[in-house]
Amino acid sequence: MTRFVLRLLGALVITAVVAGALAIAPEVPTSEKEYEISDPQISVQLQRDGSLLVHESLPFHFTGNFSGAYRDIVLNGNARVTDASVSEDGDRYRPGGNTALGSSDLPGTFGIASIRGGKRFVWHYRQADGTRTFDLDYRVVNAATIHKDVVDVAWTVWGDQWDFWLSDLTADISSAAGVAPQEAWVRPRSLGEDVALGDTASISVDRVPEGQAVGLRAVFPRDAVTSTSGAEVELDEGLPKIEAEEQALDDDYGSFDKLKNTVTDNVLAISLAIAALALLATAALCFRAREMDTGVPKYLPEPPEDVPPAVAYAVAEEGDYDERVVLATLMDLVDRGYYEARASSGNDLDLEIKQLGERGDRRAALEDFEISVLDFFDKLIDDQWVALGKMKDQVPEHSSTWRDRWEAMNGYLKGAEDGEISWDRDLRGGRVAVALIAFVLLGLVTLLTWLRTHQIAIPGAALVGTMLLIFVPPSNWFRRLDHDARERNERWCAFKRWTEDFPRLDDDPPATLKLWRRILVYAVAFGTAERVAKSGRIPAPVAEEAASSGVWTSYAVGTGFGHGFSGFSSGFASQVAPESSSSGSGGFSGGGGGGFSGGGGGGAW
Repeated sequence: MTRFVLRLLGALVITAVVAGALAIAPEVPTSEKEYEISDPQISVQLQRDGSLLVHESLPFHFTGNFSGAYRDIVLNGNARVTDASVSEDGDRYRPGGNTALGSSDLPGTFGIASIRGGKRFVWHYRQADGTRTFDLDYRVVNAATIHKDVVDVAWTVWGDQWDFWLSDLTADISSAAGVAPQEAWVRPRSLGEDVALGDTASISVDRVPEGQAVGLRAVFPRDAVTSTSGAEVELDEGLPKIEAEEQALDDDYGSFDKLKNTVTDNVLAISLAIAALALLATAALCFRAREMDTGVPKYLPEPPEDVPPAVAYAVAEEGDYDERVVLATLMDLVDRGYYEARASSGNDLDLEIKQLGERGDRRAALEDFEISVLDFFDKLIDDQWVALGKMKDQVPEHSSTWRDRWEAMNGYLKGAEDGEISWDRDLRGGRVAVALIAFVLLGLVTLLTWLRTHQIAIPGAALVGTMLLIFVPPSNWFRRLDHDARERNERWCAFKRWTEDFPRLDDDPPATLKLWRRILVYAVAFGTAERVAKSGRIPAPVAEEAASSGVWTSYAVGTGFGHGFSGFSSGFASQVAPESSSSGSGGFSGGGGGGFSGGGGGGAW
């Protein structure tokens, strides 16, 4: 259970890290000098003479040193710009500034130049990193169209010439007369946004794709204006034609765009729902594979059977493997007389072992996985006395030959479970199926969200977190032992539990050295040997017999294990591990008076 909790905490930490990384990734500068705009506010007000007053509030976020910026306004038909100004925090910039792109001039100055299809605002300042909000105000004549029945105001509130994704665009169209708009539309429909109608026609767009123009169109009653001097005039009924144009755009709003917008608008709820269903399905599989009680007592004070420690560990852990089994098997071979053992000289408190001179035919009595351990350490220590704590130093660092030998030996030990464990239910394939379905669904949500917003912190974190959490439960939670194997497993678990809790138990401990030798071998595999040896509860006669026996348990019982037993296998794994390497047009067509003016683009230097 401790391992499960650690894996669960690890999965949650990784998910949080992934979510944070995905959230901040779009905000991290990719070069020493760059800029972007977020949270712009565009307001268009229909005047009584039919002209439009436009106010743009543009927050520029700078990385690096900047001194100039520009904004292009696209004008369609007979539209023209007058009464232009640039300001910042209420302070108006002085006109007459240099209008060449990349030029320098006095901070606080601006100029306006004619460009093909519109006007260009250029202004000058000094900024090193940080944010500056620039306000552009101008009047546009002949941009609105006055019909017999309505006034048509169409304006491109964001142009298609910007080369970055925009966050949080807000825009509105109102009338100076206080007359509310009758109807309003946003273009393109693929943004999935609706216009809020009240005293104004307003939109709020969370994310605008790079190179995407955004148009806002509102229709006002004819009495919103008292003069036609500032607008185009068409002597027809305009509303039916305008509604037909916009209805055609509604009809072209495709199913794929609708799906992207629906998923993006509800991405948190959809992601959580998929994750919850996947985790509930995983829990249901665990429940179906739960083990049945066999009536084995909580503690057994001695090994339930005499088997190699690799088999004992596999049975107790339902086929799992830990490299501690290497040391346990070696100690078992020492205990059975395949190696000699003695306490090391000096103050190291370590155990030294050496090959036994004559083994005769006793090798034939060993299992294949035991022979693999015997061969590995025979090659390692030869006929020398070598301390456990120094054995890894006998291996050349990063040696591929010894790495192959180490991995081959562990492979044999992992196979010790073959034929020892049998199952009556295996639902591991069900978990894989649940994970695959969740991966496909959350992957689709992530893709659709990316296509619409280029931001995937929520679905990306849900995808990673769900996959990790599905695989947090050990694989054995998804399969069930048959009755006999389960009873055997319970007995070994009861013995393992006894070695873990031995220091605080009040039962009578075993009183023979022979039994303690077996207990300590298995405790090495379970990782509880030091706890047992240092408990102070080993009977005095046993400790005295061990001290005079000359076997390895005299070292274990007498010193409580030295440093050689701590991290034995992990030391080998590190020693043989591979060496790490170092190392356009800005407006929309359609509508009266030449279509949508506005939009364009801009930049900074």
